[in-house]
Amino acid sequence: MSYRFTINEKIIETLLDFKALLPRYRDLKDNRRMLHLFFSRNRNPLWDLSSNKMFRTGLRSSKFITEGGEPVEDHFIQRTKAMRLIFKSLDNNPDMNVEEFTNLIIGIGSTVTLTKEEHGIVTGYCKEYNILNYQAYSSLGIEVEGLTEFLEDKNILI
Repeated sequence: MSYRFTINEKIIETLLDFKALLPRYRDLKDNRRMLHLFFSRNRNPLWDLSSNKMFRTGLRSSKFITEGGEPVEDHFIQRTKAMRLIFKSLDNNPDMNVEEFTNLIIGIGSTVTLTKEEHGIVTGYCKEYNILNYQAYSSLGIEVEGLTEFLEDKNILI
């Protein structure tokens, strides 16, 4: 039997899963190495959700707009790093409701369209310097008009 689930059902289940994992997060908070493993292992639910169109900001790099090329939906906050922000928020607000959680994950898990070339450059640079993707854009000459406003609107770190 095959089941189809709505995005809202998936979000609710993800919130419940993450709340169930909150005690484990709290146990690991002071162990950077194991916390990284925790975030890496548990990032896939965010990936599953972020493939939904509601996670696409519609924002595009100026290079993609002017030159075209192969589009890549870039998570401007990498999933493993996004998990850190999500669990920190859940730790501060363990009774977070679905609406709050939805707003949080849309802000943290959304994408912008870059060229495949830009995406490759960003990925390598951010791994080397351990920063969030969007923090590297200007250093790498990648302009995404409207991203700062999106981040401010969603109350995401800038």
